[in-house]
Amino acid sequence: MIDVARLEPGAKLRLRNGITAEVVENPEDGMWVMVRYITVPDDPAAAGTEDLCHADQILEVLGDAA
Repeated sequence: MIDVARLEPGAKLRLRNGITAEVVENPEDGMWVMVRYITVPDDPAAAGTEDLCHADQILEVLGDAA
């Protein structure tokens, strides 16, 4: 499981449903991060939008950010 409390802004994530996102803000509660969607296969128009992301939606941290 990903330690969400340690994610810093700029970290790239792979989420469920093939979504990639970038952490914008971390309230450091261990459950949620604010992300900006980079790619959204089911809804390409959603790219660039921001949303809260729950820890159980995060599959992996991309690159060496953690």
